[in-house]
Amino acid sequence: MNYWHIQLHPDNRLSVKTLISILKTKHVIGLGDSWNDKNGNPNNAPEIFETEMQIGDVVMVRDTITPVALVQVVENAYLEQNTNDDFDWFNLRRKIKIIAIYDDQMADLKDKLLKKYDKNYIQAPGTLTKCQGNNATNDFIRDWYKIAIRKTLMENIKLSPERQLEIKTMWLKFREPFHDGKINIDIRNNVEALLDEWKKYTSKIKDDSFSIDDYTNRLSQGVAQMPGGYLCNFLERSTSAFFGSSKPGNANNFEIKLNSDGETYTIRKELKHGEKENKNDKHKATLLFNETIKKLLKEIINTDEPTKKIPLVEHSDFASRQILRKMAVLDNPNNFLFIYSNNIIDSLHNEFINSGELTNLGKNHEIRTIANQILEISDSNVVDSVLLSWFLWRYANTQSIADENTPNVILYGPPGTGKTYQVKNSLDFICQGDRSRYEFVQFHPSFTYEDFIEGIKPKGVTKDGNIKFELVDGIFKRFCKKAKANPDKKFYFVVDEINRANLSSVFGETLLCLEKDYRHNAQSGSIENLIKTQYATLIEEMIKEDPEKVELAYHFIEGNAYFGVPSNVFFIGMMNDVDKSIDAFDLALRRRFKWIRKDCDYDVIDQFTKFKNGEDFTNIYNYVQACKSLNEYINKDLGLGKSYEFGHSFFMKITAISSRKEITVKNLEVLFHLHLSPTLKEYLRSMFAESELDNKLEKALSEFSKPFKQN
Repeated sequence: MNYWHIQLHPDNRLSVKTLISILKTKHVIGLGDSWNDKNGNPNNAPEIFETEMQIGDVVMVRDTITPVALVQVVENAYLEQNTNDDFDWFNLRRKIKIIAIYDDQMADLKDKLLKKYDKNYIQAPGTLTKCQGNNATNDFIRDWYKIAIRKTLMENIKLSPERQLEIKTMWLKFREPFHDGKINIDIRNNVEALLDEWKKYTSKIKDDSFSIDDYTNRLSQGVAQMPGGYLCNFLERSTSAFFGSSKPGNANNFEIKLNSDGETYTIRKELKHGEKENKNDKHKATLLFNETIKKLLKEIINTDEPTKKIPLVEHSDFASRQILRKMAVLDNPNNFLFIYSNNIIDSLHNEFINSGELTNLGKNHEIRTIANQILEISDSNVVDSVLLSWFLWRYANTQSIADENTPNVILYGPPGTGKTYQVKNSLDFICQGDRSRYEFVQFHPSFTYEDFIEGIKPKGVTKDGNIKFELVDGIFKRFCKKAKANPDKKFYFVVDEINRANLSSVFGETLLCLEKDYRHNAQSGSIENLIKTQYATLIEEMIKEDPEKVELAYHFIEGNAYFGVPSNVFFIGMMNDVDKSIDAFDLALRRRFKWIRKDCDYDVIDQFTKFKNGEDFTNIYNYVQACKSLNEYINKDLGLGKSYEFGHSFFMKITAISSRKEITVKNLEVLFHLHLSPTLKEYLRSMFAESELDNKLEKALSEFSKPFKQN
């Protein structure tokens, strides 16, 4: 995207009002297709207008030195035969869309632009000028464009004022612990150190001294001299703590990778189906590197305007665009979020704004612009940039658990995959520490309808020694009452081990009330979507005898007691699907829940498994491969399936075992015998004879250790 400014008339025949009318009615800008300058020489402006101006370029329309409008080119140049000399006199044209009319934005511009520029800010009034370099005119157009885009984004924001305020409150609470001066300084120092290291790479890329050894290398060889050893590792690992995790999927997606032999290279595009590597000599790899990768990196680095980097990154054929996105972020940390995942960016973008933007990095930029505005974040505060990215990452992950469209969710998967941990942390974040807004309960085989909804239970002893029975509310009914009394807040009911109870019996007739379309609107006061429970008649009789017993009813009107599930209640269940009692979920239950599978998260192992003093393990990559190797053996070779794989929390126990920053095979053996083999042995008992178990366990340990023995 380039910036231009243009004058639409060669003399004083058209007023500013007329110019605006042309833009609004004809949606074009243009020039005469051929003419001479004041000295009689042919003017090349028409040729430049036709050949150099590109679709997507931004043009300021002006009346001599007065700004009129900001527009964006949407079509190639064409000749128009039907012109009006007193109106749209020009025949060489380009279709445009209007970004902003200057008079309409005077209030914004006075505060944000006019303080920076005097009345003579347009210093190059020629007929058509491309903005190159820095001067008052060019800076004015760029600043105006930023303000106009921000204004447009805010006009198309989806978030209601109430939701914006809620998010801002969450942000302020999230940011509060980081107000500590030392923490703030530590973040700033780390970020500035990483950006200085990044400059060492950009300098080499710009002056063409960047080599294939700077791009891909092996840390184990001890020859890499650049920060993080080499660029691929610097972008993927060294910067992840503060600039977010950007994963290539696998190392081959860097397009060219130095193999473990330290001599040959894998070229991704030459890989055959099923191949994990190929062997190419350095000369061939270097030629390809210089012709493709180095050229692309240089183009991205040399592009100063953040929004211009977006198409370079997103329209490239580079396999791991997440890595290119990280480069754009490092170049412009205050213009983007440090988030690269499509799922997270899409989730935030869909919630925040109505926009036609399709690319990840483009959506990222729009979200950041909106967040800066809503949360009042300075464009230059690098610490807030880090915190904002952490905040929105966590916000998006918590939102994905349950929302208005899917208020009932089941998280399932192998043990140790962080289901309970994720839910507890997410709810503490969403509810801003208000423990009254969420409830945890664990189901078990003896859990009943009376425990869950309501029932007659022993309640003390009478004077003559007989057991006294009373009708009491179950835990879910009490929770629904609390949510009904606070309809402007969201409440979360969480059930761990949900499949261990007889679910049809526990829910009874209230199952229907869970459905999204059958939730009770507590604010309306109506009885729509309310039902009578099996104890409704008893409650009604008790209220007749003692009006104070009305508290037993969820909703009581005209002598009738009803129950319902308020629309502000979200139901979250968790279960380990290795437990065969998953069959407790019949079809009627299953279809009322969104099912989210949680598997071993190897990124968590990579990023958060640390040595005892908090430093990174030097061979964490090999350890992650070992974890993958063991789970793949369990899943495929043993035929147990993914439900029997180990979750990441099992593998993170290596921290308590390793006595050095380098994980050893001996450490793997200790972890396996103490924490993995007892569980795996129980899994195997259902499939193999007792005499085969030890051999299977030895083979599993061998697969676990294989990535260490190969390197």
